[in-house]
Amino acid sequence: MDNILFFISNNLILSIIWFSLLGVIFSLFFKQFFFKTKIINNFYAIKLINEKNANIIDTRSVELYNTGHILNAIHLPLEKISLEKIKKLNLSTVDPLILIIDSSANNHKYIKKFIDNGIRNIYLLKGGMDSWNTENLPVVANKSDYN
Repeated sequence: MDNILFFISNNLILSIIWFSLLGVIFSLFFKQFFFKTKIINNFYAIKLINEKNANIIDTRSVELYNTGHILNAIHLPLEKISLEKIKKLNLSTVDPLILIIDSSANNHKYIKKFIDNGIRNIYLLKGGMDSWNTENLPVVANKSDYN
C-alpha cells in the first residue's frame, strides 16, 4: 500500500490521467444499467416490429421525415415532444417503442417524458435513419410534399 501511495505522489499527473480513464470506463459500462432505454441495431428493430408489434416514433424534422421513414412510423419532432402529445398518441405501455433520434444532445430529457407517461420498453435505433438507409432497408416517402 505504501508503494502505491509513493507512486501516486511521485507521478501525480499520470495518476490523475489513469483515474480519469478508469472513471470513464466505469461510467460507460454502468450507463447501460441505469439508462432506461436500450440501443438496438436494425436487425433487432425489425424483429421487434414484426414479432412484438413495436411502435416507431420518428423525431426528425418534417423535411427529413418526408424524404423517407420506416413504414407506420409516427412523426413527432423532438422539440415538440410533451406529455400531452404522448398521451394523445395512445401508445401501449406494454408494446415496445422504437425511437429514431438523429441528434444525441438532450435525448434523456425527451426519453424521460415517455417514461413519465408509463412507457417502459423504450429502444433507440443505433445510427437512426442513416444506418437504416445504409443497409437499404425499406422506407416510405411522402410524395404529396413533392407535387
